[in-house]
Amino acid sequence: MVEIQLLTPDQLAKIYPEVEEENWTFRSFLKTLKSKKLDNSVHKTHQELFAHADCIACANCCRLIVPALNDDDVARISRLLGRSDEEFRAEYLEDVDGEWMINSKPCPFLTENGCAVYDRRPELCRKYPFTDRKEIQSRLITLVSNAGICPVVYEVFERLKTQYRKEYDSYQREMRSYWR
Repeated sequence: MVEIQLLTPDQLAKIYPEVEEENWTFRSFLKTLKSKKLDNSVHKTHQELFAHADCIACANCCRLIVPALNDDDVARISRLLGRSDEEFRAEYLEDVDGEWMINSKPCPFLTENGCAVYDRRPELCRKYPFTDRKEIQSRLITLVSNAGICPVVYEVFERLKTQYRKEYDSYQREMRSYWR
């Protein structure tokens, strides 16, 4: 089996600014692909990379993102902490345009050993980084942003660039000639 080496959060923070602009351009190209083809490429890469990823050790998302919580999340975590929903909201959440958001970064449940509420973590945390979802094309803005946070998403983009290099180069030439 081939050893896959993902970037550390510190390495990602240094290297991502160098590719961010290209990722936004690449996103435009990805929008031209057949949805099912893109989904298959991303899902295959997702499975391969997450077989080697240690999300708990990385926890970069827990440091940099504040998730929205739904009412089920609030109830589940409140019970775990032995608090009422209202007490939990008052201590850990803020209302942002009608959504309950964790009120601090890093997440208050992130410990040296990982997530203190891992088995009952919010739904959005369970789904992150969304690379295993259908209709990837409708999530590309989020994925480009997440490529600067999650080493797996970064690597997904890098592998897609390699996989689609010829088509992407052709797309770029076409766009340059179009805008002349």
